[in-house]
Amino acid sequence: MSYSQPPLGRKSSAPWNRLRPVKQDPLEVMGYVSKGDNRLLDSKAQESFYDKIVARYMQFCSQHSKDLDSAFASLSIAPNNDHNDRKALLPGESRPLTPSPPKDANHWGASPPQELQLILTALRKLREGILGSSSTRSSPVLAQRVHVFNIRVAILAHHWESYLPSLIYLLSRLHSQEFPLPKSELFEMTSYLILDLGTRQNNLGAAFALRHNSRVRFGYENRRVDAILHAVVTNNWIVFWRTRRIVDGYLRAMLHWHAETIRKPVLKAIGRTYMATDLQWILSSTTGSDGSDMSWEELVQAEDVGWARDGDKVIIRKPKVRP
Repeated sequence: MSYSQPPLGRKSSAPWNRLRPVKQDPLEVMGYVSKGDNRLLDSKAQESFYDKIVARYMQFCSQHSKDLDSAFASLSIAPNNDHNDRKALLPGESRPLTPSPPKDANHWGASPPQELQLILTALRKLREGILGSSSTRSSPVLAQRVHVFNIRVAILAHHWESYLPSLIYLLSRLHSQEFPLPKSELFEMTSYLILDLGTRQNNLGAAFALRHNSRVRFGYENRRVDAILHAVVTNNWIVFWRTRRIVDGYLRAMLHWHAETIRKPVLKAIGRTYMATDLQWILSSTTGSDGSDMSWEELVQAEDVGWARDGDKVIIRKPKVRP
């Protein structure tokens, strides 16, 4: 009786599964409702996803607590942005966030702009889901919370494409007589929209009209917003920078849009008045700080300043030598 050796190799035709499961970021698991992912139409899923977004945002603030302003400012909106690009987009238009970061297993160690992009993108997914389920929802309280949170985060990140649609929708649709916003939040959101109109969009007529209508409708009042609008109208950089130093982080971030605009008349006034002056005074007049926001080298590059630095002094022009 002969013994035959069994054939070598695999007996099963099933493929070998040597790949480990991919570790997905909790904020990337959900997709857009507009692209067919309907999971965020469920109210419980919306609540859970919102809690995850808030937790990630708190983690971001904790990780970058030493220099939080720089971390928020690190999100690039678009290359070569000029002042004319700051107007509101037409319906159906959008400007993308920064390019998507590589999807790897170590996504939790992402850089500040990647983390901000992830948070803002997740908030957009959630807002789509809430909007898609608004017809079946009896109370807009969650929608109000989400939009208020989205507005605050996007303002700090200087991403107007995210906060402006939320502002308009929150104040025109979600705030109603049946479900009004708290008075403090109503005043806060109205201030942001007024400043966006008056600084970024450079539409002072609309800004003053909104302030007047808000005073008539619900008694809106904000002295610091009044001071900012007056400074913008009159190019009063002293009041502008002084007010910027005392307002909270959200209003200070809104004034970012007008900082470049107000620097130009400051430099023109200094150039026409002085032949030489103190370096720190120029920086405080053009940036509102002693150089912490913008150094002399950055100011020269940004505004194409042709003045010569001589230690702590700046030579604006030399006296003409008479023959």
